[in-house]
Amino acid sequence: MLLRAPLARADQGEPPEVEAQRLVHILGYIAADYGGSVASGVVTVPDEYAEQLSLAADGAKIAARIQPVIPPARAFDLADRLAKLRELLDRKAPPADVAALIAGLRTELVGAFQIEEAPRAAPDAARGKRLYMEHCATCHGEAGRADTARAATFTPRPVNFHDPERGEAIAAYRVVSTIRFGVDGTAMAPFTFLSDAERWDLAFFVTGLRHAGVTPAPAGAAPAYTLAELSARTDADLREELRSAGIPADAEAAVLADLRLRAPYEDRAARTPLGLVRVKIERARQAIARGERDAARGHLIDAYLEGIEPIEAPIRAVDASLAAALEARSRELRGDLERGASPAELGAAMDGLLRDVGRAESLLSPTSAPKSFASTVVSSAGIVLREGVEAALLIAALLGLAAQAGLADKRRFVHLGWVTALVLGVLTWIASARIVAISGAQRELIEGVTALLATVVLFYVSYSLLAKREVARWMRFLKGQISPRRAALSLFGVALLAAYREAFETVLFYQALLASNASGAAALAGAVVGAVVLVAVVAGYTRAGRFAPPQLVFRVSSYLLYGLAVAFAGQGIAALQMAGKVPVHALPFRGVPALGIFPTVETLAAQAVLLILALIGILAQRRHADAAPKPPAPPAQIAPGSAA
Repeated sequence: MLLRAPLARADQGEPPEVEAQRLVHILGYIAADYGGSVASGVVTVPDEYAEQLSLAADGAKIAARIQPVIPPARAFDLADRLAKLRELLDRKAPPADVAALIAGLRTELVGAFQIEEAPRAAPDAARGKRLYMEHCATCHGEAGRADTARAATFTPRPVNFHDPERGEAIAAYRVVSTIRFGVDGTAMAPFTFLSDAERWDLAFFVTGLRHAGVTPAPAGAAPAYTLAELSARTDADLREELRSAGIPADAEAAVLADLRLRAPYEDRAARTPLGLVRVKIERARQAIARGERDAARGHLIDAYLEGIEPIEAPIRAVDASLAAALEARSRELRGDLERGASPAELGAAMDGLLRDVGRAESLLSPTSAPKSFASTVVSSAGIVLREGVEAALLIAALLGLAAQAGLADKRRFVHLGWVTALVLGVLTWIASARIVAISGAQRELIEGVTALLATVVLFYVSYSLLAKREVARWMRFLKGQISPRRAALSLFGVALLAAYREAFETVLFYQALLASNASGAAALAGAVVGAVVLVAVVAGYTRAGRFAPPQLVFRVSSYLLYGLAVAFAGQGIAALQMAGKVPVHALPFRGVPALGIFPTVETLAAQAVLLILALIGILAQRRHADAAPKPPAPPAQIAPGSAA
């Protein structure tokens, strides 16, 4: 009866908040069942389709009554939305269109009337069972199969919760609404004598009935869903999300049983970083529904800094693309919020982020397969190469410039810089692991500030190089910069800042890799492979510079250094954005984080300033070169014995 029979009609004497909750219930019913009555513009089940039209008419009546009391700050044309819904139903529109309209409308109603779609505290399993046996078992049966003598006397017959079609469509929130309002024309009367907490206890017991015969999987095998998510999800929703998260098909039933029989009664989400992401996302969703966008922004920043950033290294160690996707989705979600996206758009974006969170939870689950020796070697080498290639190119460029300027003895400052960075990286690793815990915000701030400092020093060194395109002027410039007093600041400073930023991330990733029960020998082998490749890059660059024309070496090196300054600028601003220190105004394209290109106005603006300055420097140098007096041509030589 929870799903098949018509819903209770509205009592015009009830408060607007209750009527709004009833309307939300009606809309949820239409969204869930409309697709079963219409396909490809044709009615397939006439009785169910007629029921959808009747429910829409009831919804329109409720809308007319509660429209005048919608708070002005959340005002919207409810009657117009219901009219559009009726239009879609009348022309037998695709179910996806109906569901999309209802999703947005439900979000508006929940926000306007502060409707709670989840219990305030974890349900009581024992009380839920007692209430079911006392009030429901005589019709639905002790096991929920509706196989009692009394059930046989009713038309329509009470719902069998084990029926695949019916059971897959049940969610705790829908059960609560049915218990609250009853089902008109059936034996399902409203349970007005129950408190809200008791209705939730009963609802969660009902959603677990069809899983009672399955042995639940260990708690760590399932994503750490929040109570709000478990109350809103049907079994069909959960199955789809578990598959997206990579849960094996043969484990699906056991994981789903865990989510229905144990997870609602345990506060799992607050115990893990990714579970905390779910909590913060849910709070952001509620804040958006209330129109509190500043509060939602804070929750979204916390979701990344407190949930994703602390375990970015473990995620990247097993799936670098997923780690990048989590960061990108978090940034895009912030951008959508700050540009004023609608609640429906933000809800879809949050759902996308949560799908990736589910994948990460599956990969990091204790029950996931351990990494093989070969995969650990590849992951380890990838960490070294991914984090070290920028620093290697920068060091190679600095060494090449110093050698071509005839100042090879000053290259020790470059080596001193990157060696010091490695030592500081190891000390940071030890400190973060044994002395002080570095929060996600602190990590992003360290990365952002270090990258911007490196940008400043690189700009100082490379901008003048870019504007001095003749070799002689390069030589004079470099000799002035690599003087005893300036060498340490220029060469040592650039090498230190650039290398430390990469070393900081590298040691964190290796902490995560080794903590995932990966082979230490395999990790070491991969690190050696990656280091050899980086050394080869530096050696190849410097060796090539010995044979190339000085002007070409200087030109390539100056462009490379300036390009790295531009990349560091983008990476630094992006890190500060993730830390919540810089606003995010997203742009509609995919970035290339490895090159420091991010799809935000702020990062691209900083990089554009550097590119404009480079163009000004080059044009100014050319104009200066064109204006300089040309030396007179040497006199023609007369061959001996020729005529005068």
